[in-house]
Amino acid sequence: MKVDMILKYQSLDSEMFKIEKGLKDNQNKKMADNLRENIKNAQERSVKLEDNAGKLLKEIEKVKAQIQTQEQKMQEFLEKDIEKMSKQEIDKLSSLKEKLNQNLVILEKNLTALAENMNAILADFNKTKKSFNSAKEEYAKRKQAFDNDVKSIEEQKKQIAVKLKELSNSIDAKIMEAYQKRRSENVFPVLVPLNGNSCGGCHMELPFANITKLNEEGLITCEHCRRLVYKH
Repeated sequence: MKVDMILKYQSLDSEMFKIEKGLKDNQNKKMADNLRENIKNAQERSVKLEDNAGKLLKEIEKVKAQIQTQEQKMQEFLEKDIEKMSKQEIDKLSSLKEKLNQNLVILEKNLTALAENMNAILADFNKTKKSFNSAKEEYAKRKQAFDNDVKSIEEQKKQIAVKLKELSNSIDAKIMEAYQKRRSENVFPVLVPLNGNSCGGCHMELPFANITKLNEEGLITCEHCRRLVYKH
């Protein structure tokens, strides 16, 4: 089997492969991908912080209501005329006053802690928002730069694609199908020469039966790397 045409095809396809690899490794693309991930994370964090802030706000309102209740009870206590009370009643009110004071102290401490947590959440939210806006702005720049890079090689890719199409018409359909299958799996080069008794791609030695088949058919598949092996 003659492999001249498929080798010629691969030679031209190598230019396309380099272009594709260049786009895949493009720094603007990599930066844009990273920034897009950062934006996504910032959005998710913002939603979480907003949810936490909402829960915290409800807790603050709850504590404020409890404080108000305790203060009302304290006011009711202060309005009582102790001169008309017995010693037992006065002792009971004094004990109640002490409990009310203790409750107020605890509630006020809780309120202070909740307020500090809220301030921390707001600070984190503002920081996240700033990071989000910065990443979004930088992403737009990197995305535009990558789009420009893609656009700059569009014509070259089209020209190569046209030539590849023309060449493929002169190549056996089964060979072309086998080539394209491996190419789609990002195997390149697809065709490699036989070096001694080894595959020119993975350098693994081929079984004698495969060498015999190669001598007869001119092209075989390497059992190790799945490349197409041809003989010089």
